[in-house]
Amino acid sequence: LRGHRSAVYSVAFLPDGRRLVSASGDHTLRIWDIRTGKTVIGPLEGHHERVFCVAVHGSRIASCSYDGSFRVWDSDSGKLVLGPTTAHQGQAVYCIAYSKDGTCIATTGADNCAAIWDANTGVQLREMVGHTDWVWRVAFSEDGTRLVSCSSDRTIRIWDVASGECIGEPLTGYTHVVTAVCFSRDGKRIFSSSYDRTIRIWDAETRALIGEPLRMNDWVRCMALSPDGKRLVSGSWSGKIAMWDAQTGATIPMPFKDHEKGAFVAFLPDGRHLVSSSWGRTLRIWDIKTGKTLIGPLEGHTRTVECVAVHGSHIASCSYYGTFCVWDAESGALLLGPVTAHRGKALNCIAYSRDGTCIATAGYDSRAAVWDANTGVRLREMVGHTFWVLCVAFSEDGTRLVSGSWDYTVRIWDVASGECIGEPLTGHTGPVKAVCFSRDGRHVFSSSWDCTIRIWDAETRALIVKPLRMDNWVQCMALSPDGKRLVSGSLSGKIALWDAQTGAAIPTPFKDHADRAQSVAFSPDGRKIASASWDKTITLWDATDDWKRWDIDDEDVEKDDD
Repeated sequence: LRGHRSAVYSVAFLPDGRRLVSASGDHTLRIWDIRTGKTVIGPLEGHHERVFCVAVHGSRIASCSYDGSFRVWDSDSGKLVLGPTTAHQGQAVYCIAYSKDGTCIATTGADNCAAIWDANTGVQLREMVGHTDWVWRVAFSEDGTRLVSCSSDRTIRIWDVASGECIGEPLTGYTHVVTAVCFSRDGKRIFSSSYDRTIRIWDAETRALIGEPLRMNDWVRCMALSPDGKRLVSGSWSGKIAMWDAQTGATIPMPFKDHEKGAFVAFLPDGRHLVSSSWGRTLRIWDIKTGKTLIGPLEGHTRTVECVAVHGSHIASCSYYGTFCVWDAESGALLLGPVTAHRGKALNCIAYSRDGTCIATAGYDSRAAVWDANTGVRLREMVGHTFWVLCVAFSEDGTRLVSGSWDYTVRIWDVASGECIGEPLTGHTGPVKAVCFSRDGRHVFSSSWDCTIRIWDAETRALIVKPLRMDNWVQCMALSPDGKRLVSGSLSGKIALWDAQTGAAIPTPFKDHADRAQSVAFSPDGRKIASASWDKTITLWDATDDWKRWDIDDEDVEKDDD
């Protein structure tokens, strides 16, 4: 079955219970017939970044995306009936939900706000301001008078839909990002889940916890309440699916097996079946009574390869599936792996030491690690970051490793001991997406979603120059072989060149990509720059004063999903 080409982030059933809509990192939606496992409508195209969430009301499907917009589609024809509507100042829109009567749509975004929209016109009716970090999920009460939201600020807020005002104080107590929320059917309780591995049940009036937190084995990514309100199902980062009694919080033993990591879950309208989607390749439909798979896996979702590194004739690759491999560049033969790393959680980055004896990886377990490049044996594990580690790089002499994280910090590690050297480098106000050492090891370069590149003294931790600013989130960065120039790419597709010593911008005639710049690299001689983009192109630029340009434009150049 040919389906999505990237991770599945969200699923929802249509009212007939026979069709399912899925949202994917490949920027599309698909409508499936669950009896045949076939795509019946789609892919629905229009979003130009990851489609993060879908919601259904009657014959309408609402979708929201990292492209800063939401859209409404007709489920019978697949036609766009509303949008694209720009939301949350054009920043990523993480969640979308319908009110029970279908007149309103609620969204959440990276602007730290929730919002309510007219479902027919797309006009914004209310903006809910109060959270201090990204708002991940939102849900209406059954009567449509209240809205509940959860955020990376570790709180939950209840809002009055009519006024847009927060009702009372926020619900607090979580020690990590709150990932999902919903009201009970009678509106008296609130259910919430978090990366602190718990699900909590709250009294919506008093804000008090009802019973002890329900615990899972890993970060709880999602949850769903059954149509009758009696059962709660949750999915964890590792792929575990659990079921709970929504009244008592007691675990309901279920033999759910064989689902993949990053499970997302939803009930069928009949309440007797469950669908799960994953960051791997599958959709599965389960029988609630037996816990057995009825349909699936519905395959076609490819496992995302996040990063590659090269040393000589060897290519190392790492994946969102929690593994890394080493390949022969001449024959394509697999030389090592797949090696399971970072407890099977997603890997963001892989890098070789200069002599090729070691490989470093960065993962969603908030750690960096160093491995023997020939055997795949783990040599060191670097523990200290408090959120996902997004990037790693060795110093030229291989004695140190630098890492950047979603916790907004940069850390320098001693490779021999695995210990952090000194205090972390702080100052970025967004996730750190790329890091590297200068050729002499005296400076560290870092780029971030705070739209800056920073140059640090590796010894004193002080900034060498003022932050270098780009027009948007800085997605990628690379240092020239001679260490004199730095190239960077942004979310808007802009490619910029900098003097690595002074931080001065070097004027170039580089044209912007039509979509985000995902990766940049210098050729070994430093005379060319390659940039890869979500616009499905790889562009080769002349890095000398001749400014010649070559384009590689191929439909087979797939968009990554991060």
